[in-house]
Amino acid sequence: MATSRAKHSVILPLQLLLSTLVWLLWACFTQAADYGNEVTVRIEPGRAIASSLLSGRREIPLDVQETVASSDASGINAVVVTSRRLLGFSNRTLAWSKRDRELYERVLDRLVLPTFCVVRTDKHLYGFRGTNGIWLDEPLGIQETIAVTRSTDHGAVFVTNERLVGFTSLLGDFSSKTLGIHEQVTRLDIEQGLILVTTNKRILVFGSRLSGWEEFE
Repeated sequence: MATSRAKHSVILPLQLLLSTLVWLLWACFTQAADYGNEVTVRIEPGRAIASSLLSGRREIPLDVQETVASSDASGINAVVVTSRRLLGFSNRTLAWSKRDRELYERVLDRLVLPTFCVVRTDKHLYGFRGTNGIWLDEPLGIQETIAVTRSTDHGAVFVTNERLVGFTSLLGDFSSKTLGIHEQVTRLDIEQGLILVTTNKRILVFGSRLSGWEEFE
C-alpha cells in the first residue's frame, strides 16, 4: 500500500505538470494565431487578390460590370464587398469563396476580425468563417433592426428588436434566442471570451466553444 501511494504521489504531480505545459503551449499558439495578420488584400482591374506567405498570390475575377465597394483583411481572412457579391478568402483553405446577395439588397456595415467576418445588410447577416472558408447567412425579419453589436476575437452577438443572434469562428451556424414581449436587454459584458447578455428576466451567455446560447434565470 505504501509503495502504491508513493507511486501515485509521484505520478500525479507529473500529470499536473504536463497538463499545465500543454495548456501554456496551446495558449501561446492560440494567441499567436489570433493576432497575427496573415493576409493582405488588394483590388486590381478585373480582379481581387489575396496574398500571404502561405498561399502566395490568389486571385478571383470580377465580372465586367461588378464594382468593389470595400475590402479589408485581418488575421486569417479577407473580405471584399462588391456591387452584387461577397467574396471571402481563407488562409486555412487557401481559396476564395463567394456568396451572391439578393437584388437591391443594401450593405450597411461589416465586422472584420482575425478569424471571422460578418457583413450586415438590410435583409441578412452574412458570416464568413476563416477557419474553413465558408459563408453562412441569417435572414432578418421585415421589421427587424439591429440595435447593438458586441464582439470578441472569436464571436459576435447582435441585439435586435426581436432577438439575440450569435455567430462564432468555430462551431455551427448562426444561433438565435428570441426575446420575450416585455423583455429588455439591460447590460452586455465580455468575460474570458464569453459574451454575457443581461435582460430584465434572465442572463444569456454566448461563446465560441458553446454550441448555442446558455440561459440562466
